[in-house]
Amino acid sequence: MKLLLTSKDILNKEFSKNVKGYDPLEVDTFLDQVLKDYKVIDNVVINLNDKINDLKKENQELTNELESLKAQNVKKSKQTFVVNDYSRLDNLDLLKKISAYENKLYELGVDPSKIK
Repeated sequence: MKLLLTSKDILNKEFSKNVKGYDPLEVDTFLDQVLKDYKVIDNVVINLNDKINDLKKENQELTNELESLKAQNVKKSKQTFVVNDYSRLDNLDLLKKISAYENKLYELGVDPSKIK
């Protein structure tokens, strides 16, 4: 959104004088009120632009982090997890390990039910 006037434009506006014109004091008072509003708007715009820049920077950082985690996930998915001695594990232990692996996959953004 681009404003047509700035607070400086309003402050420095000169009106030509006319015998049948408006009361200069009334015009000046009104323009002072408009100027105050424009100063508030100027500050809001500056703050919002700063916030936009901060959010863009944060978004870029998070995008980079996500790409890094995806790369790590690809490397980890290529690894195979082998339990060497099944005879020492009972069903409850196996379920706990499966649950832990599923939770880790969810943390990495992978749905274990969609892995083939």
